[in-house]
Amino acid sequence: MSSASVKFYFITDEDEILKVPIAKFERMLKGSHEEKTERFAGKRIRAAEIAVMIENRKPVVVLRAIYYYLHFNENGILDYDRFMKDGNLVAKAGIPEYFMKKTQDNVINAQQEFAKRQRDHAVWWKPNIQLERDILDASIGDFKCKRL
Repeated sequence: MSSASVKFYFITDEDEILKVPIAKFERMLKGSHEEKTERFAGKRIRAAEIAVMIENRKPVVVLRAIYYYLHFNENGILDYDRFMKDGNLVAKAGIPEYFMKKTQDNVINAQQEFAKRQRDHAVWWKPNIQLERDILDASIGDFKCKRL
C-alpha cells in the first residue's frame, strides 16, 4: 500500500540543505516566537517543498518539487503575511485568462503575464542541477542532510 508525504527543506547561502520537520514548519507559519531562527533573521532564504510517494513506510519516488523563497523578519520569525502574499501571486499567475478581469477589445490584458514574471523573479527559484539532485535524493533518503 502506498501513500504520499510532503517534506520541507531550507537551503542556506552556502547551499547546505536543512530538513525542516513538518510540525516545526507549521509552527513557523503561525509566527511562533518559539520557532524563531536567528540564523535567518532579516533574510530571504530558499526553500524546497517535495512530495514523495511512500511504500512500506519509506519514500521511494519524488512526485513533485516546488522551490520558493521565504522571508524572515529581523527577529528570525517567518513573515507569514509575505508568505500569503506570495501564494496569492502564484495563484494569480496560474489563473486561466477566462477568470481574469475583462477589458475592452482593443486592450491586451497582460495581468497574468505580469504576475508570472513577478512570480518567477520574486517568489520561485530554480536550483542548479547538483543542488536539485541533492535535494531530491535527500527527500528519498539517499542524501544525508542536517535537521533545522
